[in-house]
Amino acid sequence: MTIERRMTKNPVVARTDMTCVETLNLMKSENVQKVPVLDGEGNLVGILTEKDILKASIPSSRMSLLEMAYDVGNMPISQIMTKDVVSISPKTSIEEVARLMVTQDLSFLPVVEERKLVGLVSKSDMFKILMELFGARHYGTRISFVVFDKIGTIARISKVLEENNISIISFCTFSDADPKKVICTLKVEGADEKKLIELLEPLTAGFVDLGEN
Repeated sequence: MTIERRMTKNPVVARTDMTCVETLNLMKSENVQKVPVLDGEGNLVGILTEKDILKASIPSSRMSLLEMAYDVGNMPISQIMTKDVVSISPKTSIEEVARLMVTQDLSFLPVVEERKLVGLVSKSDMFKILMELFGARHYGTRISFVVFDKIGTIARISKVLEENNISIISFCTFSDADPKKVICTLKVEGADEKKLIELLEPLTAGFVDLGEN
């Protein structure tokens, strides 16, 4: 799936001609700590954070706090914004977005098409996707187990569940310490813990945890 289906559209933005105090007031009113910065044509040209404004507010030895507050407050944000912006296209896969955010320690990514900002993806958006992957919005029986990483293993598990009229809400796999194995986390409706263990035990290399939520 590409990020265009899960990104936040029409995000809060600032303009290059806005002052620091105007942008700071915007951030507070919208309860955000970072904003993409657009030029007069709507092109993404930078990112500004509250920390950027705070750093600019540190007075020099030749200026008083009052002079510095006035100077910074009226300063165009174009002078202190970060111009080297990491961005993605709407067609970027969700997996690639997650990799970028983790490896580069990013709290959000602007989504750009032909230099125009079309959306924003944040850590909050990614957590919502994670909730969907785990079926967190649906009540069911959850079980985690280890299987050998072989072709057809998941197909056999799905077949057993189908034959017993058990509906799969979510099915996720994770790396195990043993490279020959994977950990599966399964959430279903139509079976309790005892039934799942009975059906899946012949197909697994051990159970990790289980519960209902």
